[in-house]
Formats: sequence, C-alpha cells, structure tokens
Amino acid sequence: MKVFRNVVFLLFLKSYLYAQLPIEYDYELDAYYSNISAFIDLDSENNITDATEYSEAKIYTDLILNSLSPNIFLVEAAIHPMPIVGLYFRDSHEDMYNRSNIQNFNMLKAITAGFEEPYSVSFFVGRMMIFKNRDKDSERVGKNRAFIGYLMSIGDSSIKDNFAHKDRWVNFEFKLKGTREKKNRDLDWSFRIGTMLHSNKDFVNSIYIGARRSSIDYKKGVWSLVYNSAFSSMLAVSSRTYKLTEAELIIEKKWPIKWSDKMSFGLGLGYLYNSGEKYAGLLRDEGIDNHQLIFRPNLKW
Repeated sequence: MKVFRNVVFLLFLKSYLYAQLPIEYDYELDAYYSNISAFIDLDSENNITDATEYSEAKIYTDLILNSLSPNIFLVEAAIHPMPIVGLYFRDSHEDMYNRSNIQNFNMLKAITAGFEEPYSVSFFVGRMMIFKNRDKDSERVGKNRAFIGYLMSIGDSSIKDNFAHKDRWVNFEFKLKGTREKKNRDLDWSFRIGTMLHSNKDFVNSIYIGARRSSIDYKKGVWSLVYNSAFSSMLAVSSRTYKLTEAELIIEKKWPIKWSDKMSFGLGLGYLYNSGEKYAGLLRDEGIDNHQLIFRPNLKW
C-alpha cells in the first residue's frame, strides 16, 4: 500500500517539474478498475490529433505508423475495488467467505478472479489522439482517447486465492488501447503484449499477450449481441521455460438501461485455466485450482 500512498506525492512532483508543460488530469470509476491519471503533453508545439472523423481501422493505422513519435507522458494510480473486497472477506470474514461455496465453486472467488493486484502505479510514454464529442458543449475530452506506446506498472502485493502476498512486481507492456464515447454508442479496445516480473520467487515470471474489445449502443435492442457485448482474452507462458501458465477467455453481455441515457449493466462469464506452472514453492504446494469460472457483473455510467 506504500506504493499507492506515494502517488499523490508523484503527481504533485510532476506538476512542479513540468510546470511549463500542459498537464491534464482525469479519473475513471469502475467496480474492477478505478484510477486517477495525469497527462503531460510532450509536444506542446503541435496539437494532439483529433481523430473524431477517423474510422476504427484508420485509428489503428495512424497510431501504429506514428508509434515512434511520442507526444504524451502519463502517470496513473489505480485500484481494483472488487478484488480488494475479496481480500477483505477472505481475511476478516472467512466464515462468510466459505459460505459462498457451492460444492467446489466459490462465488466470491469467481467474481474477483482474473485480477491479481489490488492496486498499481503506472507510467506510460507513447502516442495519443483524442476524440472530441460533438454532441456536448463541454471541451473536456475525458476518456475519449486512443494510445499506443510503452507502459511500466509497479506494485508491492500480488493475490492468489483472495490472499495478498508481499511481492514487489514490475510489469512492462506495449499496448494499443482506446475509448470512444459518442452520444449513443461507446467503444473500448485494448491489445497488449508484455512481461510480468516478481520479486517473490513463489510467483513465476511470465510473458503474455491479451486483447479486449467492448461495444455498447444505447439505441439498439437490449439483446443485440453485435452492438452490446464484449470479449476479453489472455494467454501467458513462463519466461523461463515457455510453458503455458494460464489462459483466460471472458464473454460479456451488456444491457443498456432505458431510464438512463448513458448507463448499462454488464454480465461477463468466462473461464480461467491455470496449468500449475504459474506458481512455485509454497504457493504451488498449498494447491492450485486448474479450472476457474469467472462471473463478472458490472455497472457502467
């Protein structure tokens, strides 16, 4: 938690060191991933590309072709609320946690599976473009951005079976991601490849690749699978042996809430396979669930 507490200091330090550069702050609230971010414009002499009229294919092409010309530096502090709830119940209310068992299936574990860090601090350098919302009077861009570049994340705790273990870890990642919010439709995407390094030797270092795409259209039928759905996938191997450590696939259905212009409920169902190569030492000896169902409800507004 010490790492996370220092983020406020880092943000103030950034504001001081880069006082002459434009800095923008933003935040995101979500049951699984909430964050606060600070953006520093590294190329203030040129306007950041407004890609409002770009097609999705042109967004990807433009970012890739300009990936070696960074224009943004980002610091982000993030917490994972639902995984933290899982840690709390396992540590402080284990009887209640165990009562959520249905035979060999634990509901709380299913809801929190797939998130293995309670919090993190990230640093990103790369290329950014923005999408201006023509339907609003405000000039605030908010989450309407697309990125390509290099990410480094750090933390001091990792989760296994809703128990937190001391582990100074660092994650290096190359990613292409973005969020585009229109009046009637929201689109999110993320493609990434990276490596995860642990100081706790009971966690195996890994190399991974992942993809996610989410779409919601507030004017389409609530049961539309094309416009109101999401998928997420990830595959990881040991960086030492190159054996499969884990694989994850999640399919999510989203339902626009009619009495709100920009609110939806989502329910993700997925499967997480753990080969047993992900852990070593005591963590491996205490037992590993090779097969884990993922049950992920979420509310977006």
